[in-house]
Amino acid sequence: MIALEGRRRRAPALIHTMQKTFLLRSALLLASASLTGCFLTRVSDSRHAREVEELQAVGFTIDQARASATQKGYDCDAQPDRGRTVRSALGDRKTDILRCSKTSAELICPQRRYVVFNIDPESGRVREVGQRITQKSCF
Repeated sequence: MIALEGRRRRAPALIHTMQKTFLLRSALLLASASLTGCFLTRVSDSRHAREVEELQAVGFTIDQARASATQKGYDCDAQPDRGRTVRSALGDRKTDILRCSKTSAELICPQRRYVVFNIDPESGRVREVGQRITQKSCF
C-alpha cells in the first residue's frame, strides 16, 4: 500500500515537469521565430511591383496618389520633396517626389517597401510611379 501511494505522488509531479518543459520549449520556439523574422510577411520583388502597378496612380493628383497608397497600407511623407532634378534618357527635368513606405511585421531588421510618385510640378499630376524594396532595414 505504501509503494502504491508513492507512485501516485510521483505521477502528478512528472506530468507537471513535462508540462513545464513543453511550455518552455514552445516559448523558446515562439521567441526565436519572432526575433529571426517572419518570412510570411515578406514580399517578393515581383509581388511588390504588381502591388504598385495596381495603384494605377499615373495621372492622379498628389492627394489622390497619397490616398491610394494609404489605402494599401503605406505611410506617406507629409509633404513632397519639391524641385528635385531627375535624370532620364530624355534628359534632366524638375519633379516633385512623394515617398510612401510600408514595413513588414518583423521585430528585428524588417523588410521595407517603398512607392515613389514623381509628380509634374506644373500640372500637379503623377508622371511616373517607382518602387523598391529594402530587405533588411536594421536600425
